[in-house]
Amino acid sequence: MGGTKEEPVLEAGVDECDLKDSHKLFDDTKPCIGILNPDQEDQMTITGYRHSYIRFIICWTCVCLTGGILRLVLHWWRHWHLFATSCQCPLDEAEKVLITEDYEGKHKQYYVKNIRALNVNNPRSLCLMETDLKNIKQGINENELQLSVHFNSGQFIKCSSIRIFRCKQLVYAWDTSLSSFKKINGLDVNIPCSYYHQQRGLNSNDQISRRIVYGDNQITIPLRDFKTLLFLEILNPFYVFQIFSVILWFAYDYYYYACVILIMSLFGIIVSILQTKKNQDVLHRTVSNTGTAWIINHKGVSSEFPTKVLVPGDIIEIPSSGCTMQCDAVLLSGSCIIDESMLTGESVPITKTALPSKRDLIFDKKEHARHTLFCGTKVIQTRYIGSKKVLAFVINTGNITAKGELIRSIIYPPPVDYKFEQDSYKFIQFLAIIACFGFIYTLVSKVLRGIDPVKIVVESLDLITIVVPPALPAAMTVGRFYAQKRLKASNIFCISPRSINVAGSINCCCFDKTGTLTEDGLDMWGVVPKSSTNQFQIPLRDVLRLPYDHFLFGMVTCHSITVLNGIMMGDPLDLKIFQSTGWTLEDSKNIPEKEKYGLIFPIILRQPKNCTDDFPKSNVCTGLEFSRQSSVEDLLATVGFTQAQKNFDHGIVREFPFTSNLQRMSVITRCLSAHVFNVYTKGSPEMIKQLCTPQSLPDGYSQQLSIFAKKGYRIIAIAFKALDPKVNYTKIQRLSREDVESDLEFLGFVILENRLKPDTTNVINTLNTAKIRTIMITGDNILTAISVARDCGIVNSSQPVITVHADTVNKTQHTCDDNDQDNIKMSAEANRQYKLQYTLDSGSNICASYQLSNNDNGNCFAPFTTVSNSSAESEAKLHRITSDSSIENDSNISYNESVVHISNSLASVETTDTWTHNDTTDVHVELEANNMPEDKWRQQYTFAMDGKTWQIVKDHFPEQLGIILTRGSIYARMSPEQKQALVIELQNLDYCVAMCGDGANDCGALKAAHAGISLSETESSIASPFTSHNSTISSVIHVIKEGRAALVTSFGIFKYMAAYSLVQFISVMILYSIDSNLTDKQYLYVDLGLISIFAFFFGKTESFDGNLVKQVPLSSLISSTPLASLLLHLAAVTIFQVTGWFHLRQQPWFTPFQQTDDEHLGCYENYTIFCISSFQYIILAFVFSKGAPYRKPLWSNLPLCLAFITNLVIILYLAIYPSEWVSNFFQLIVPPAMKFRYIIIIYGIAAFACHIFVESYLVEYLIFKKYQVKREQSWTTSKQKYMRLEHDITQIANWPPITETYEPIQSAAWEEGQPRYVSLMAEQNHDLQKALFPGFFESSLS
Repeated sequence: MGGTKEEPVLEAGVDECDLKDSHKLFDDTKPCIGILNPDQEDQMTITGYRHSYIRFIICWTCVCLTGGILRLVLHWWRHWHLFATSCQCPLDEAEKVLITEDYEGKHKQYYVKNIRALNVNNPRSLCLMETDLKNIKQGINENELQLSVHFNSGQFIKCSSIRIFRCKQLVYAWDTSLSSFKKINGLDVNIPCSYYHQQRGLNSNDQISRRIVYGDNQITIPLRDFKTLLFLEILNPFYVFQIFSVILWFAYDYYYYACVILIMSLFGIIVSILQTKKNQDVLHRTVSNTGTAWIINHKGVSSEFPTKVLVPGDIIEIPSSGCTMQCDAVLLSGSCIIDESMLTGESVPITKTALPSKRDLIFDKKEHARHTLFCGTKVIQTRYIGSKKVLAFVINTGNITAKGELIRSIIYPPPVDYKFEQDSYKFIQFLAIIACFGFIYTLVSKVLRGIDPVKIVVESLDLITIVVPPALPAAMTVGRFYAQKRLKASNIFCISPRSINVAGSINCCCFDKTGTLTEDGLDMWGVVPKSSTNQFQIPLRDVLRLPYDHFLFGMVTCHSITVLNGIMMGDPLDLKIFQSTGWTLEDSKNIPEKEKYGLIFPIILRQPKNCTDDFPKSNVCTGLEFSRQSSVEDLLATVGFTQAQKNFDHGIVREFPFTSNLQRMSVITRCLSAHVFNVYTKGSPEMIKQLCTPQSLPDGYSQQLSIFAKKGYRIIAIAFKALDPKVNYTKIQRLSREDVESDLEFLGFVILENRLKPDTTNVINTLNTAKIRTIMITGDNILTAISVARDCGIVNSSQPVITVHADTVNKTQHTCDDNDQDNIKMSAEANRQYKLQYTLDSGSNICASYQLSNNDNGNCFAPFTTVSNSSAESEAKLHRITSDSSIENDSNISYNESVVHISNSLASVETTDTWTHNDTTDVHVELEANNMPEDKWRQQYTFAMDGKTWQIVKDHFPEQLGIILTRGSIYARMSPEQKQALVIELQNLDYCVAMCGDGANDCGALKAAHAGISLSETESSIASPFTSHNSTISSVIHVIKEGRAALVTSFGIFKYMAAYSLVQFISVMILYSIDSNLTDKQYLYVDLGLISIFAFFFGKTESFDGNLVKQVPLSSLISSTPLASLLLHLAAVTIFQVTGWFHLRQQPWFTPFQQTDDEHLGCYENYTIFCISSFQYIILAFVFSKGAPYRKPLWSNLPLCLAFITNLVIILYLAIYPSEWVSNFFQLIVPPAMKFRYIIIIYGIAAFACHIFVESYLVEYLIFKKYQVKREQSWTTSKQKYMRLEHDITQIANWPPITETYEPIQSAAWEEGQPRYVSLMAEQNHDLQKALFPGFFESSLS
């Protein structure tokens, strides 16, 4: 690093000479080009430059020679200015840097930044606050003041000078040890969790030195005053061209037209500036930081300071009354109830707990989100033990906070409409080339005729303003403008209008499941407890009948519910489970002191006293006698073994919150009348299975799980363990989560219903009909996902689903043949091999029937019907079969009866972590299956996989990733990061992807998609281009329809504006041949009365109200259809104008034009060309204003129809019989023969028929449908990667290799089935030992 005198950044104890000498051992060459943020999402290339006097002189000489035009061009492309005035140099010597951001290899953005040197010897250069400058002047360790730079690992590098630059609101500093610029990070990169607990606050020196580098703790918004905005707006290429055109028109004496265009341009500039200023101010108010914080210094003394002075490393006190976080901080002690709706979209408050202090655990902001307070979130309430304060350690400030990242995503959005924009620029270049030819032709022809040189120059340049219409960029936004207004009327808000056009090309839609496809709320279906004999009991629909045992206590205590203002707040799932138990929740503030038992329980759970007093009448007190099942303790008390325990009130001592990565949460509780602490854990069945001891898992765990998962139910597993009686409260607070959540005892399943939203199925069917691919990305169980996918139509009811599994293979034991080698890959990170396996589920195809039968372990299934003879000819295959029972409990049936109905829905599918090979070792099945023909299901199968498999496939099977993505429809147990990565991979296959989610865990995917549609109304929705206040996925249809309408409108306007320019170009070129031209008033009428009105009303045609069609609108201007359309129409325009010209000259009354003065341009030629071209303007507007299937019919756009009729009447009036004053105003010389006037009308009618034929038949039918569409939809000629992959799939024989196939079982009469469940009855439990339910016997005997 260096400033006026460069000094390297050295760690303490490192000698500068040693460091320089060590460099000689390596390469002495200094890099000129480097990489910023390598291997990260925001990776960029950086190149160093320094000022070159020679280049500077040459550049400004050229600027003077070009009259300043070159400087204007260099202003538009700033990196060109850098090339012109600077030369490349090593990065450590650079004065300026060029940062190049390559977006997906298709679009580049350039940033030119100045290197700034900070030096402690010049405090004024440090941009400090006045208070800091005063402190330095007062001599606060002035000699010891150094700059603190942090890159990672919590090691601050001390130095006296540093070279930095800011790019996209982030600070980068020069790191001499790596000879590269690196981003200055907060204290959240590669830091062990124990680090935060070891810190003791900062002194004034450290705070100032860090604030110099990090800057003030505020999110910076680029603010420009009115003068700057005005200057930049005027220098916009569009307005520069307007100014050039206006000057030219004044020189040509077109005063009226020039003044009108000038007034319109000024109006547009002022409106644009005011809107920009308003947006700046609103965003600035959103991120303004005016609060205060209590900061604890190195002596442990807390003082109040403005939050602007916070730096990473500060320790702050969180007030008990709550606050809004102005930084990212790690919670060190206590707990907080947080409203994170601004970031996650979840309106439900969540509980944040203190970060565990572990040396071997590296802090990760995503994994440890439940211990991190993020900037912008609101602390509603704090909880603490005794007088202990709730402390937090600041890890990020300003722009590097979570809120700062969100704001930066708004200021620097990824380019989404760059393809259309690039094509439009190429097209304008094509028009400019045509203008150059016209310019040269006019110049040469007029010089040869001896025309005045000034007039030659003006008329030649005027051709450029005609061919390249200055109003084109503004007209291009009309379609988006009206589409945005219509979306707003449908409660869909768009913060990125450019995304509207992109939405018109959507051909793949990804959906979250919970809260998006299904309802937000959950309904309790029932529970499936485990019996004392380690068997599943029959499902119990009425939770109030559960006995007082650990399963019920797990449901009551394992949650993050809190009480705010007397109202229970928490996750809807937690609330639904807790409310179903009938228990009540009390905050510790309302607990009498005598009931605290010497401990502080933040939450107390009270058991219901009796039905008549406490339970709502709607639940149980409606004439039915309430009967709760007896617990083990009650049963033993009945026969005299123990004393019945009456009070089961519980207190929650410690909570381990839920995280999506861990898929579980846990609590440590204590029954208030006992002395033993218990652990209750709930989470996904797959995760709970891993945490439980094998002995506690009932037989058929996976089969039982699959029964309910295949029905689409949400399944929560509950487990428990009792802690050692010697463990006291203090030790509990020190226990690690890993120790707590180990060796658990499985208790049972909680089953919840998550119904589809009313219009989900219709929307999915509409998308499928339109051949828009639909994909489900969820964090739920894969079997549940498959069931919901079939229910809503993402997967057809009879479509085969192949589940992909990535199994770990033991390298030393595994042997395989050559065919298996392709499916096995070695992990580079560890000595692991992975093998992909594919299991087939044939949907609802009934292939064989089986009856359940019980053997010793209750897991055997025996065939009871005979299959067709054709199945005997098929190959013998090993099929894995599981029960697909649906359990129905009749209200008149007693508790110990099991009524089993065998349904014909989905067969069980093996899923990672839910099935092992051991599950079927005792299953002996003889199959004679009438399989679906292999050639049939191989044509229509779809893939399903979970997040673990997806990650392995992505990392170790890249050659199969594309094929699996092309056919994949269901992705389960996906983390937020995996959702985002999946969307990006789909985009890499050339899909135009829409993502629809509720904003909770979908923010990354919503931002990554071409069109993200958030169903959340919270502030986090700003991460998504579209936000729907309608909570259903019908908004996806609205967005696609409006996107298609806007895209067609943009294409239509672009083609019309280009055609209008070419029509006028042909007209002017013909008139130039006789030294005539269109008059000032004629130009004014054409541009304002015709072109501007048509362009303005063009986009008011609403989107098509019918079904979506299969064909996506054109998205490329540089393709055969639009180019052919323009060329054919141009040819037709030329033919009609030239024909009219020659027809005129054949008339007996015709006299050639003889120019007498520059002001009078009227003649017969002018009349003919003006009338024919005016008809062509109207005709082309009509032809390009298309209706179905993307927009409503033309007549639905009343303003445009009125404009057509009005202008048609005006042109007919001007062509047939204009009044004298009108003729004089337009300088029209009307032919004396009325017959010729009617011939002009016939020319208009013939032109109408010709242009309709060209557009409808030649362009739409022959070129588009018969050529371009067939070419794009053909597997062999399509440029889309996914189309070529689909072709490759069809060419691969016998792929994928099916390793396990299981067919559905046929429905059987429930009377024939044998009971699978063991009921808990009194006579079965007389010999139970107290070890079966530890935690209560110890307390009763003590």
